[in-house]
Amino acid sequence: MRTHLFLITLLATIFCACHKTVEIVPANEQSLFSSSDKALEQSYTWARNMAYSYAHTDHDPVGYWYEAALPNREAFCMRDVSHQTIGAHILGLQAHNKNMMMRFAENITEEKDWCSYWEINRYNKPAPADYDNDSTFWYNLPANFDVTQACLRLYEWTADEDYVSDATMLNFYEKSLNEYVERWNLKPENAFKRERYMNKAANFDYGNSFHVCRGLSSYAETFPGITMSIDLLSSMYAANKAYAKILKMNNVADCEEYMERAEAYQQIIEERFWDADSVRYNTFWTQDMVFRRGEGVPFILWFDVTENVEHKQAAIKDILADEWNVENLSAFPAILYRNGYNEDAYRITLQLPTMRRSEYPEVSYGVIEGVIAGAMGVEPRLSEGVIATCSRLKRGTTAEVKNVPLADGYISLKHEDDKSEIVNNTTRSLTWEVEFIGDCATIEVDGKSYPAEERKDTFGNVISSCKVKLGAGKSLTAVAKY
Repeated sequence: MRTHLFLITLLATIFCACHKTVEIVPANEQSLFSSSDKALEQSYTWARNMAYSYAHTDHDPVGYWYEAALPNREAFCMRDVSHQTIGAHILGLQAHNKNMMMRFAENITEEKDWCSYWEINRYNKPAPADYDNDSTFWYNLPANFDVTQACLRLYEWTADEDYVSDATMLNFYEKSLNEYVERWNLKPENAFKRERYMNKAANFDYGNSFHVCRGLSSYAETFPGITMSIDLLSSMYAANKAYAKILKMNNVADCEEYMERAEAYQQIIEERFWDADSVRYNTFWTQDMVFRRGEGVPFILWFDVTENVEHKQAAIKDILADEWNVENLSAFPAILYRNGYNEDAYRITLQLPTMRRSEYPEVSYGVIEGVIAGAMGVEPRLSEGVIATCSRLKRGTTAEVKNVPLADGYISLKHEDDKSEIVNNTTRSLTWEVEFIGDCATIEVDGKSYPAEERKDTFGNVISSCKVKLGAGKSLTAVAKY
């Protein structure tokens, strides 16, 4: 613990000394985290400083943006942005998130077989490292679906109607879930019938990476012969589920069609990719018509595909037993905290700032999400008018976060062992879904007792909760009574 604290503090000091700080978000509007656990606080502070260093104003032709690709490429890619958005939102980068998502949405075209640009640079051009022309470029097929589900997640934090009603965004979702699916033969019934290379250029060259990687069936870019992957299936499940919800918000009658598709992809994962003998998931279906193992299992949890507790536990056991690059590890704090594997989540949250390639932008944004959405358990569902919280901190730890952006304002939250305090600095009346780890009989909120409802998380922790009204501009204090 002392070693981690020393290294994180040293890194934060060196970082701040070597980088000119640009105030992207005014100091009084930044999300500030403090804790009696100084190692956790230092990890957050390191991540906040690092993440802000990658954020840029609207002075570039592309508009507001932050780096979400290899450092120094001055660009953002669809996968990384989709995974950095919540951390970015927590830091007050709402304009950045919205602008980048709009850029992806506006560049979907039939000429590119309903792809967008995988990576866009600060000049509002497709990054040359990934693009020559509309028939010769790099593209991972989960990207459209990842962006779609990420936009709904952003709506749950922002209540920004553009994510669910803007014509450009709706066109991107509609084309991605229909024409794109048709063009790349991604319907559930064709999952095991796809060809390795599709929509090939007239001068297709197996030695040209922009030809053979134009339509990769996975985010795993080096495994040979993949025609279908568990991360692609998981992203399609999440995107169809998200689009069904967006259509329902817009009172579109046929939204159930997309829920049915989501369930079909889920069924393929649970019945075909799940290996009951090995008690784990396969990850790739290849052109040789066999299952293979490789990267991909974390996406089952990232996209929250399975409802089977045994399968979730097996997936978590799988990822904890392996070694991963920082791109994957960046998502682990949020994933593990959400599923109740709090000790493992905490360990990785402290390790990430000191790992090799910790300067990769996804790392810092992942730590921010891990601390606030994970350890502090902040989960807005503004489509339902709900703000949920659950302390997953170590016993004996006090922690507080101020100025977490929500809708048109902010919330602040403080946790002690069996007590949570929340402040609603928005103009919205919300329902506070307050949760505590442990089997408690009642939860007392501002002196009034409520019977606790119980559930178990994936790890097996008992979670006790109640729902209470949290008025605009109001604060509440909840205490678990055992």
